[in-house]
Amino acid sequence: MNAKKLKDYRTAAFAAVLSAIIATVAVQYLTFLSGLENIGRDIRVGALSAPMPQSKDIVIAGLTEETVTQFAYRSPVDREFLANLIKTLEAKGARAIGVDVLLDQPTEPAKDELLKKTIREIKTPLFISYSNSKNVVNEDQLAYLNDFVPERLRAGANMSTDPNDGTVRWIFAGETDPGMPLGFARKAAKLVGVDTPKAEPDIAWRPHPDAETPAFPLYPSHTVAFLPDEWFKGKIVLVGAVLSITDRHRTPLAVIDDGDDAMMPGIMIMAHGISQYLEHRSLNRLNIYGDVTITVMFALIGVGLGLLKRGAAFSFTMGGIFIVIYWAFAMLGYSRGVPLVPLLAPTIAMLLALWLMDVIIGRAERKQRQFIQGAFSRYVSPAVVDQLVDDPSALSIKGDRREVTFIFTDIASFTTLSEGLTSEKLSEVLNAYLDGACAIILKYQGTIDKFIGDAIMAIFNAPIPQPDHAERAVKCALELDVYAEAFKKAQNAAGIPIGVTRIGIHTGIATVGNFGSATRMDFTALGDTVNTAARTEGVNKYFGTRICVTEETVAACPNLKFRPIGDVVLKGKTKPVGLFSPVSEADAATNVTADYMAAYDLLKAENPQGIDAFKALADKYPGDAIIAYHVRRIAAGATSTLIVLEDK
Repeated sequence: MNAKKLKDYRTAAFAAVLSAIIATVAVQYLTFLSGLENIGRDIRVGALSAPMPQSKDIVIAGLTEETVTQFAYRSPVDREFLANLIKTLEAKGARAIGVDVLLDQPTEPAKDELLKKTIREIKTPLFISYSNSKNVVNEDQLAYLNDFVPERLRAGANMSTDPNDGTVRWIFAGETDPGMPLGFARKAAKLVGVDTPKAEPDIAWRPHPDAETPAFPLYPSHTVAFLPDEWFKGKIVLVGAVLSITDRHRTPLAVIDDGDDAMMPGIMIMAHGISQYLEHRSLNRLNIYGDVTITVMFALIGVGLGLLKRGAAFSFTMGGIFIVIYWAFAMLGYSRGVPLVPLLAPTIAMLLALWLMDVIIGRAERKQRQFIQGAFSRYVSPAVVDQLVDDPSALSIKGDRREVTFIFTDIASFTTLSEGLTSEKLSEVLNAYLDGACAIILKYQGTIDKFIGDAIMAIFNAPIPQPDHAERAVKCALELDVYAEAFKKAQNAAGIPIGVTRIGIHTGIATVGNFGSATRMDFTALGDTVNTAARTEGVNKYFGTRICVTEETVAACPNLKFRPIGDVVLKGKTKPVGLFSPVSEADAATNVTADYMAAYDLLKAENPQGIDAFKALADKYPGDAIIAYHVRRIAAGATSTLIVLEDK
């Protein structure tokens, strides 16, 4: 295995692991993602669960609307009625009786005493809802509840809900706080001899046998006395409200149902939990290790597609097909015994792996292809050739961080000009312009990095060290300006409306060297310094100048004269950069520089006299572009030399 393949495989392994970790953590801890995962799980549980026969172990004696209308008051439930109902169920041979009614406040004394006596004397295993949670009962209610319900009969009635959407998803285990008994379902299981761990498992919701039959037999509690004994004999009978608005809780079934299964009465939720314990069932889903394994597998599929190097379109299309097939399998397979497998984490892991592979490997491959395709259009300066002749090892791919000075040139409105010329004439004009400009750059031993249409990028101090690189670049720019102005006038006289040449100069640290392959290379520079230099050229159009120089370059040219333009915040930057214009020989022969500096210093100090000084200069030097620019700024309300540019 060659080194490149080994590197690709290492990169792929890293991308797979990173993708799987990010996907797993995101779905686990980002609320909106975990919510979407729950929806996918709830759809399978609610709509795609295989039917089960109606429970033969549990019966619900529901306190219905018809039941409570028989009482003088709806709440609390009539205590005499409850006492008689418990006695009736015992007489009918119930295996155990669970009462999901919170007895936390007094009603009629005689009826209260009757129920209190009944629950203490009954022989049938009995358990009654209890809670000491402060959000359920206050201190007085808790004291009454403790007195009314003996500790041996208490069963925790709380619900374990999803904090994100309030959905009941787990069986309440109980024993969470001092004084909190076993949860209602665990208490029922214990009374009939089934041991349960102190844990909160997912509720394995019992599916309906069919659309018309409920999961558990449900009879109005006020009719129990008239119903056959065999309907209750040997069964756990749960007594609780099935009223329209009381004690209802959202369940996962709400995704596909808007009736009793969606907002389920608490007593029915308890029935599902008890049934699960009695039948030793659990929600058919993978544990965390299974979820992670599938997520890692999908991440590996993603990086595998990336390693094929068939392009992003192919990789993402194939990845999308894998995902669709997987989702269909997960959804439709659940009713046939396939466990609840994760949906979002594998999907995110694969997409993230595909993206990482495209960024890390695919983009490098594309850049290499673009480099090979464009290699013949690259211009290698004689200086680079000389260096390669002297040092053939420079053909190796390497970069060197050093201080360099850049020149960027661009002809204003050249695109418009090119549209008005024939291709032959355009080539003739452009080639003539570039020949003259390149000759000047090479005269100052600059390296011509590249042409971008009519624009030129040149580097000083690379590859050959030049201690005076900044000064060379400025002198080169001044001569380029003279040449470009002469060229413009000659072309304009010939009827070709070529624009002015704008020049930007910047000095800074950049990585320079040969970048490419062992057979084809490109000598160039990389780094933010290059971007700043390019933007420095572009801002000339705002100032009306033809040459713009940054303060870094000016600091390295103690023998040259400059006029400050302002403290400019370039587009995309946050800190101002001092920009200057070099003083030409023509300007040096006048007093314009001295007069300008006097006015500029006043404006920089935000002295109001600076405003008047610039207005006076505009009359004295009407053709000076920088003075005219500041006068326009002052007219627009500017009072200092700080300039913030919104465009490049």
